[in-house]
Amino acid sequence: MKKIKKIKKIILVASAVMAFSVVTSVYAQYHEPHIEKKSKVTFKQVMQGLLSETKMITQGIILEDFLLVEAAAGRIVKHPKPAMSQRKKLMKALGSEITTFKDLDHVVHGGAIKIKQAAKDKNMVVVAAEYQKLITGCQSCHSIFKAELSEALR
Repeated sequence: MKKIKKIKKIILVASAVMAFSVVTSVYAQYHEPHIEKKSKVTFKQVMQGLLSETKMITQGIILEDFLLVEAAAGRIVKHPKPAMSQRKKLMKALGSEITTFKDLDHVVHGGAIKIKQAAKDKNMVVVAAEYQKLITGCQSCHSIFKAELSEALR
């Protein structure tokens, strides 16, 4: 009987520690500093910011935290543009493929707008459906352009 009580205590303490770790992690990620829209940033920093916000949306979906999803999608909608010098290099490297790039950017941006609204409406079905489209837009852009644009920005 004493062993069972000891095991229960261990499980209870371990569960409390795990719960605290998860909450602390969520809090830290939610309150991490984000790039200001007006600051001069690199294309890589913009992409890293979008990745961070995408992770936050994933986390919000899993935790069913509509506020987290709405906030992260809002930051994707209002992400900063890369510095003009970087944009010129990108446009030159893209050439005639710029239309495809812009179309994929619109998929991501438009998806973030829809995700934000669906989260505000507390509609997880729409959040998840639009999130899938957003991720497909990101992945498509990366598979088509990442290597070429990384090279152009070296």
